[in-house]
Amino acid sequence: MFGLPSVKLGRPFGIPLEIDASWFLILFLVASSLTTSYFPQTVPDLGPVAYVALGLGTALAFFASLVLHELAHSLVALAGGVKITRVTLFLFGGVSQMEDEPRGPGHEFLLAMAGPVTSLLIGGAAWLVRQALYAAGAVEAAWVPFEYLALINVMLALFNLLPGFPLDGGRVLRAVLWAITGNLLKATKWASRAGQTLGVLLITVAVFGVLNGTFDFIWFAVMGWFLSTLSASAYQNQLVRAALAAIPLRQIMSTPAILAPAELSLAELADGYFLGGRHKTYPVLRDGHVIGLVSIDHVNAVARGDWPSTTVADVASRDLEKSVAPPDASVESVLGMFDASGPGAVLVVDEGRLSGIVTRSDIIRVIRESVRRA
Repeated sequence: MFGLPSVKLGRPFGIPLEIDASWFLILFLVASSLTTSYFPQTVPDLGPVAYVALGLGTALAFFASLVLHELAHSLVALAGGVKITRVTLFLFGGVSQMEDEPRGPGHEFLLAMAGPVTSLLIGGAAWLVRQALYAAGAVEAAWVPFEYLALINVMLALFNLLPGFPLDGGRVLRAVLWAITGNLLKATKWASRAGQTLGVLLITVAVFGVLNGTFDFIWFAVMGWFLSTLSASAYQNQLVRAALAAIPLRQIMSTPAILAPAELSLAELADGYFLGGRHKTYPVLRDGHVIGLVSIDHVNAVARGDWPSTTVADVASRDLEKSVAPPDASVESVLGMFDASGPGAVLVVDEGRLSGIVTRSDIIRVIRESVRRA
């Protein structure tokens, strides 16, 4: 999200889970605060090793609860038929990246509420564990972390319920406005403006707090700036998606499609197709039929010395099922095919015949044009 590399953690429930590099900064800050301030004040007279263990363990438990918060959103989205591209943890929480918008206001409402409800349930469970350990006479170091987790998860839920898009409360607001107006773009516009207003209020509170000598309020300014930026970006993204939904593939496809013969060597492909060519992905033809797609990444995966003896058919991707769309399909509807793990191209097929091809470069070009118009 910030142009930094991500670390892949796995695929819980089939959903790719990643950590943005910026997440490690906030993990360090939270763990440091717990280690040097919260636990020494709450549970005095412990050694440095104990404070480090409590701080790091509690910070990791908190971020595990963030993962559950985001997965709750994703599972509700999946239940409504919306594919989740990935869940990424970043500086101030996490985000579930969806291929499509929610199916309607009701789905949007449920999707938005899933996260805060999960955080409240985690907070409640942590508080019950805290009470049980306290009643059993456990030492403070055993139950204080659960007390913290209960408090921080409830605070997380309440903060996310603030009515500013793209916070969960902002998504609830958008769902309500969507239901009233019947217009997703208009609902996004007003929910995003609410988010920008909320961001400005947080920054204002931070300024007054700092002027009064309370420097901890600087975090309000950071969150306010972050929220304002995300709100403006969210509305622009919605404008672009709306524009792409109105553009059919036939309008941007290359036709006739340039085909790469299956028996062509990679050396010939690199010189004749990729070098100075328009595309980085081409359909592969054998006996008059398209049998796959070959990209510049396929070529680069082979040692250069083997290019003359390796054919296009040897390296082409044969899975075309998710690479085909009709000419009247919108650009917005095929964006998921251009994910980093996707085929990188769409074969435009009309009544069984190849009409053209849309590649990642075509998509990038039309998105840039849409952004300029937005």
